[in-house]
Amino acid sequence: MGASHFLKYITLYPLLKRPAFIFRCRPSPDLTDSSARNRNSACFDLQEQGLRATFDSTAYKMKKISLWFIAFLLALSSLSAQVKVDSLWRVWKNVTLQDTTRLNAMQQLTYSYVNRDPDSTRMLAQAQLAFAREKGLSGWQARALNSIGLSHRFQSNYPKAIQHYEQSLALLAKVNDRNFMATVYRNMADVYRVQSNLPKAIDYITKSMKLAEETGDQKKAADGYVSIATVYYEIPGQDSIMLQYLEKARKIYEGLKDEAGLSFVYGNLSAVYLDRDEFDKALIYSEKTMALQQKSGNMHGLATSLHNRAIIRSYQGRHREALADFDREIEIFQAIGDEEGLADAYISMGDLWLQQHRYPMAIRVCSQALRIARKLGSPNQEEMYACECLYTVYQMQGNYRLALEYLEQAGSVKDSLQQYETEQMLKQMEIQRQMAIDSLGREKENFRIQMAHQQTLRHKDRTLNWLTVGVLSVLVVALAFLVRMLYFRRRSQLLQLRSDELERQQLLNEVALLRSQVNPHFLFNSLSILSSLVRVNADLSEQFIEQLSRSYRYILEQKEQSLVTLRTELEFIQAYSFLLKIRFEKKYDLRIELPEEILDTCKIAPLTLQLLIENAVKHNRMSVKEPLVVTVSVENRTLLVKNRLQLRATAPVSTGVGLQNIINRYALLTKCTVWAGEAGDEFVVKVPLL
Repeated sequence: MGASHFLKYITLYPLLKRPAFIFRCRPSPDLTDSSARNRNSACFDLQEQGLRATFDSTAYKMKKISLWFIAFLLALSSLSAQVKVDSLWRVWKNVTLQDTTRLNAMQQLTYSYVNRDPDSTRMLAQAQLAFAREKGLSGWQARALNSIGLSHRFQSNYPKAIQHYEQSLALLAKVNDRNFMATVYRNMADVYRVQSNLPKAIDYITKSMKLAEETGDQKKAADGYVSIATVYYEIPGQDSIMLQYLEKARKIYEGLKDEAGLSFVYGNLSAVYLDRDEFDKALIYSEKTMALQQKSGNMHGLATSLHNRAIIRSYQGRHREALADFDREIEIFQAIGDEEGLADAYISMGDLWLQQHRYPMAIRVCSQALRIARKLGSPNQEEMYACECLYTVYQMQGNYRLALEYLEQAGSVKDSLQQYETEQMLKQMEIQRQMAIDSLGREKENFRIQMAHQQTLRHKDRTLNWLTVGVLSVLVVALAFLVRMLYFRRRSQLLQLRSDELERQQLLNEVALLRSQVNPHFLFNSLSILSSLVRVNADLSEQFIEQLSRSYRYILEQKEQSLVTLRTELEFIQAYSFLLKIRFEKKYDLRIELPEEILDTCKIAPLTLQLLIENAVKHNRMSVKEPLVVTVSVENRTLLVKNRLQLRATAPVSTGVGLQNIINRYALLTKCTVWAGEAGDEFVVKVPLL
């Protein structure tokens, strides 16, 4: 497809990444001309250095690809120029209104500045954050932190943006706000995308789309289609798939009358058609995008669209108009403080001056781009592109000394970028390797512990059997020497003693066997969950492993104990319940309604609550609409564990680990019995507190 194109095109919301600024040389056919020979030499030198340079004395084409890639947030009504700032400010200052009403007004007020003035956005969001913290409203704190992250993103401060997004996610997980989590995930994907970390960007897009599907949010689903389309743009020959996703998004946005979303779709379509050299179509969609952005006051998006239109006009030979668009773009980026966008605009303008052989002008703007790029911190791509631009200009002028200097600088930056990417990949590979080693080691250790435990139980059984045989032998010998008149009475007493002892011993053996079954049964379920989770979410897997470790440590430490305090059992149940929530998500919930004063004074048999919760999970159906809620409360020194009867259609096969275990153990500990049965529409278990 002809010359390599460069266009900033919109994917989703105006946060930009600007990939390589590419030049490609075309040798002149007239080798008798000394300037042509110099240009040919420059082309060959560039190719030997592995850089791509472009110069065509008659038609010089360029296109800048820039993936805009942030979440649902900026498409809210806050982006509209019709936002009534004064009205929102009055609502925020009205202390008689509800806290949530005031915070909602401040949220909209914050968004009204996000594209035009990131500093004002941050100031307002910090005021919102302070108020939400004072009132203890975690969800609104998360929204304020997300806004602060956006303000940093618009100013290319990526580490701070990620930091605030992660803080926002932590609070949203605490309040289980899955809808807004999808927004923050896409914002994080944007930051990783602009830093060329595509695997992480794709991972966060996928998380966002999954949450959008679960919550039935059409707007976020459309945003996801646009984001996925941008990924396919990176793959050669996938334009048709990209257009399919954009068409899906367009239909949803039109149904929702979402002008912000439509502007992003039009911008992407402009980029695709420009890539196909269909300049008229590209210009039509670019101007549609600009019209919507001017209407909404989206200054950052307008700057990008001006860049796009300048590129398209340069294709059409309308250089004067293209330069005017670049000038307006630069004014906007200077006003909003986007250094990265400013450097990018200067580089593209330098390319346009180069097309017209206006070398001093090209040197001036590319030098400005280089100064700005170096302020962003090294290594960064803008610095490399600016060096390449200056290299090409000086090469064309025949100033080989300066050309060589900038060529070396460009190569140095390029090497630094490649080294950084290699280091990041090696770090990820090392983390994955270490996780695999740790997982294998834990599995081996658990297996060894299980085998040792089974061997101990077998040894105890053999000892008890020999002891029983010895006692019986002694009794038989003693009975032989009893006088005849006491024979029947003595025999009756001995038989009764034997019966009681055997019954008690059988009960002890059953309890010991049931205890031994809890460990592998619990471990098997947990490992099954982990095996499905570890490929989906590494961070959540790490939390899962930590809670599993705490739970299993409790089982091992308390297996030989007859009683533990209620507080100790509850600490274990919190970890165990975390594992169940990972497994069943919103389908399961545990409610603890116990007074603080009894937690350290009352005791129960260890693993009692775990077995009762497991029994409820096993025999009851669960769904998001009808979650299984297990309630733990107390009544007259009796622990009540109950759940609503939602019996499964097909009864599961019982393994023997459950209520009978608890009943048998309490028979050895107290005369008070364990009661279990149905009470109305609930299944209730009453366990005496000791």
